[in-house]
Amino acid sequence: MKNPSVAFYKKLILISIALLILLPVSASIYLLIENRSLKARQVFANNQPDDVVTVSATQLEPNNVVKDKPVLSYQMLYPDFRSDFFGFKNDLVSNKTVFITFDDGPSSGTSKVLDILRKESVPATFFVNGKSNPFLTAQLSKIVSEGHTLGMHSYTHRYNVIYASMENFLDDFNRNFLYIKNATGAAPQILRFPGGSINIFNIGTYQSLIAEMLRRGFIYYDWNVSAGDAIPGATTQSIIDNVLHGVHLCWGPAFVLFHDNGSANLNEALPVILETLKREGYEFKRIDNSVKPPMFIYPD
Repeated sequence: MKNPSVAFYKKLILISIALLILLPVSASIYLLIENRSLKARQVFANNQPDDVVTVSATQLEPNNVVKDKPVLSYQMLYPDFRSDFFGFKNDLVSNKTVFITFDDGPSSGTSKVLDILRKESVPATFFVNGKSNPFLTAQLSKIVSEGHTLGMHSYTHRYNVIYASMENFLDDFNRNFLYIKNATGAAPQILRFPGGSINIFNIGTYQSLIAEMLRRGFIYYDWNVSAGDAIPGATTQSIIDNVLHGVHLCWGPAFVLFHDNGSANLNEALPVILETLKREGYEFKRIDNSVKPPMFIYPD
């Protein structure tokens, strides 16, 4: 007669062997199924645009979205940060038109620049930053009252912050938008990107930034002539030469970049530039969003 304890241990050994075989096989089958499921979800995710959420029509303004259509999440930020655009009127601009523009103001030199423009009867466009100084902020109303255009140029002008993300960009420009609107009672319709529409800080995101601002109705303006007035070592004569040479090279309207930074060289050069171009038959106009803008060329 067999010893019962030996039979028991044989069964226990067989069961243990079976478990050692079945458990890994079962785990392998489970992992295979889960892996296929994950791959399917990954393919779906890769086919969606970055930073996408799906919303219903009741979550946005009625005309902004079709029900259940995917919407970029940042498009829902600052719904009042928008403008109206009705198209360009190119027939109002000739090849001998010059648009004088000033970046980075208002500054302690804004009043002097306005005095020169008033004396020469020349309209201009000021792309301004945000300023906490009440005296400087008061210059915005003066710019508008004297017949010039105000455009946005960011609130902080801090490239590394503004271009860190779409959310940062929209937050900064929305502050700039409200700053101008609160100071003058009129909302700006145009902008100039800090550093231009394409620069080393936004080289990977400029297309999205441009598309979003255009979607909101804002027209952006680069330039095709630079005064070089903010370059270290700039002189009165170098500013004059840069502008006159640049304007003469333009095949169409000239959009001249100056900086409203209180420069004595600028104050000396500006009257000479304006008077010279007048004698040569050029006319001066201010920018509004009906003016077709110069735009930097997208790199391949």
